[in-house]
Amino acid sequence: MKKPFKMLTIAVAGSCLLAFTPALAMAAESTAVPVAVTAEPITAVPISAVLPDTQAVKVTTKVIEESSDLLTVKISVPVISGMLDTSYQDKLNASIEEKATKEIDKLKALAADDKKSAQENDYPFRAYELNVAYELKADGSTAAKGIVSFTVSTYEYTGGAHGGTAVEGYNIVNSQQAAELTLEQALGDGGFAAASSAVRYAISKNPDNFFPDAMTTFKIDADHTYFVDSKGAVNLVFQQYEIAPYAGGIINIPVDATTSVGPTLTLSTKDLAAGPNGAHYIPLRKAAEALGYKVKWSNKTQSAEISRDAQWTSVTVGKNSYTINKMAPVQLFAAPKLIKGSLYVPDEFFSKILHLEMKNNTTDNSVTIKG
Repeated sequence: MKKPFKMLTIAVAGSCLLAFTPALAMAAESTAVPVAVTAEPITAVPISAVLPDTQAVKVTTKVIEESSDLLTVKISVPVISGMLDTSYQDKLNASIEEKATKEIDKLKALAADDKKSAQENDYPFRAYELNVAYELKADGSTAAKGIVSFTVSTYEYTGGAHGGTAVEGYNIVNSQQAAELTLEQALGDGGFAAASSAVRYAISKNPDNFFPDAMTTFKIDADHTYFVDSKGAVNLVFQQYEIAPYAGGIINIPVDATTSVGPTLTLSTKDLAAGPNGAHYIPLRKAAEALGYKVKWSNKTQSAEISRDAQWTSVTVGKNSYTINKMAPVQLFAAPKLIKGSLYVPDEFFSKILHLEMKNNTTDNSVTIKG
């Protein structure tokens, strides 16, 4: 019986990211941000903010290798030097190596149990594998906004067709009192919405690389894995099978000016139905789901619920009354209607109700929706 796969993690580092509160950014000597207690929203510091000079850290490698009939191990342990907070640095380095050692011991025990079971039940035993590697993403220098960022990738094989890889991101403020920041602090006000838009953007660009329902089922929470790249952008990390098949591997999605606008959908005349004065009716399910909305149809009430993140609304066939969340009802140029069994809504539903960017393209009568 295989035990659940557990990634190599670093307790004292946690997962933190590229942002400072204004108070932290302007302080003569940086102090740790109180993560658990904060009354006001924390916003990310602009890239142009002046921060105290920090030096780049150095990372060397301590290799742990061993091989037996139970387990083959190759671990590259990052050893960090040059942080301003040497006490934090020492604890971090000690924790990394301790975690690696415990992971080896745990897998040895599991492999021994598996080998014994294989002998008792007459099936072949295959030696386990543990490979751990790291990659430095940001070096903690002033150019990196004082962020030390690296990822740890853990591959484990415990029998079966193939092993599995998982990635953990570690991001530390390189200050006199080293600190970790939450994803919420890193992304700033509206950051989770921007992050969700970035994921939808990535999926819309290459939908065949993801699960069919990935656009509407992906999750981002405060504990989501991420790192900061050399350009200072927050990158969300999705593990194997999280939003794509095994062949898709680990997926990194940057949250930046390009991706955070969300997906773009263009509907040609064959998808549309003519409305008054050059307007159009748009197939609700086809358009909404392509933009990351969930659509739930009720045949009994002839209505549909549409939701994405904090947005929720419903529309009813023949009822020219539209609202979203707590907004007062408004009328559009027409009520929703059924065309050949599919629900269509006025094109302005997407701009006036869902607050997306919509454009009627006069050159070919197509409609483009972005957001």
